[in-house]
Amino acid sequence: MTRGAIRPTTSEQAVQRAFSMIIAVPTPPAGAPPDGGDRPIWYRLEDENGGKDPFAPHCADWSYGLRTPTADCIGFVLWCSGIDRYQPNYHGSRDGWLNCISLLNDADGAKVWCRPVLYSAAQPGDWLITEDHIGIIVRPACYLPDHTMTSDHLVVDCSPRHGRAAAVNTGYPWSSTCRVVRYNGYQPSTATVQPTPS
Repeated sequence: MTRGAIRPTTSEQAVQRAFSMIIAVPTPPAGAPPDGGDRPIWYRLEDENGGKDPFAPHCADWSYGLRTPTADCIGFVLWCSGIDRYQPNYHGSRDGWLNCISLLNDADGAKVWCRPVLYSAAQPGDWLITEDHIGIIVRPACYLPDHTMTSDHLVVDCSPRHGRAAAVNTGYPWSSTCRVVRYNGYQPSTATVQPTPS
């Protein structure tokens, strides 16, 4: 497989892909044992951490003797957004590897991959990120006209905090240091605006 692939993706498609991983169980690869694929995605922060092929039907790699689909937070979010986690032509703070630190450095510097967004201006498909975790925003925070926040961002992420047997799940921001960044490569929205009846 050639590394560095990018799948044209809208922010709406990224959100749909994130939701699909909550319930999806991928088809086991050839040679998997009979119980291969009986488990949902498990979190694994090792070589089998997903996100290598944005054209694959699932974000996970296969681990533990081809029995279990596994991914980590960055592999999950980048797969949802249509990006291979390794970009050989990018020379950021982690060389070609996209991870939480390199994406934050990029957002604060060159802005090749993403740019910072005000917390209150987040949109579906934006990334909620810290130096050690990332998730995809599927419903932004709700604000009243006086700028009082009534609910926080709803996020889908791949995390061991959900328990290893349910690595991909919905939740809310996990840290007061969370920042919002927006992927620069999302394609224009395919949604059509319906005219308002007069």
